[in-house]
Amino acid sequence: MKIVFMGSADFGIPTLENLARFHHIAGIVSTPARPKGRGLKVEDSPVVDYARKRGFNPILTPEYLSDESFIQQLQSLHADIFVVVAFRILPREVFAIPPLGTVNIHASLLPRYRGPAPIHRAIEAGEKESGITIFRIDEGIDTGEIIRQITIPIGETQTTPQLYEIMSQCGAENIVESIEMLQRGEIVPSVQDHREACKAPKLKKDEGVIDWNLPAETIFNKIRAYKPFPGTCSRLNEQRLGIEWAVPVDSGSDSGVQPGTITGVSSDSISVKCGTGALQLELVKPEGKRRMSVHDFLLGTRIVKGSRFS
Repeated sequence: MKIVFMGSADFGIPTLENLARFHHIAGIVSTPARPKGRGLKVEDSPVVDYARKRGFNPILTPEYLSDESFIQQLQSLHADIFVVVAFRILPREVFAIPPLGTVNIHASLLPRYRGPAPIHRAIEAGEKESGITIFRIDEGIDTGEIIRQITIPIGETQTTPQLYEIMSQCGAENIVESIEMLQRGEIVPSVQDHREACKAPKLKKDEGVIDWNLPAETIFNKIRAYKPFPGTCSRLNEQRLGIEWAVPVDSGSDSGVQPGTITGVSSDSISVKCGTGALQLELVKPEGKRRMSVHDFLLGTRIVKGSRFS
């Protein structure tokens, strides 16, 4: 089978790698090189970098997916199917080109968590399971017919990077058989139940500021979900403090204490009252410094019971 792979993030690299073992990669489509990092050095996407090292050709990085010359290049590749992983929204004139259509690997059990941040949002919501959906792209956002779904449990302390890696591998392991069965007519795609849909919008930087009025479990889920971006933080003694890891604990007899108040300080932890329950801080990142244990943080900072986060 001749396949054009479309993607930009490293999430899709295992899928590309596995597809190349069994089928011919007729071309790669990714995003143009962009300025990145503090120095704003122009860098290729992870997919382009990987494709160049593997010698895949052609590698197309159009600025506009509806550009006529780009569409003509795609048509000239005579691919049987396009496979998309973590890429942009495709116009109909692109996804309708190959005879088998265009399939996408999405990191949720559609129609749940449609959008660009399905892993983050599932963890944030405290979901106990999520999964991978392989589906046909249509003109909606993650609304197409489902080809295959694989359920993946979410561990109680699992973070976004950890689940990201598991889902990336799961997609790679299931894509080859799925498209081969589709080619043989052994899969009848099913229509999504749009009544069950919910969205997974892109994360914003200000979402990482902790609201201590929320339950401890809710804040804990945000800490797990918002890695590596936007992270979670609060202000203590007029300084920004990144909360890298914390665990929910019983607030004991602190029912009358205002949320955000430090209710206990030990040699290696700080307890903070939440709307319900408390959080025990274990890893922090002071402003302008490295990530460190609370033990190391307390060696250089005086924190007393009764102080408040804002």
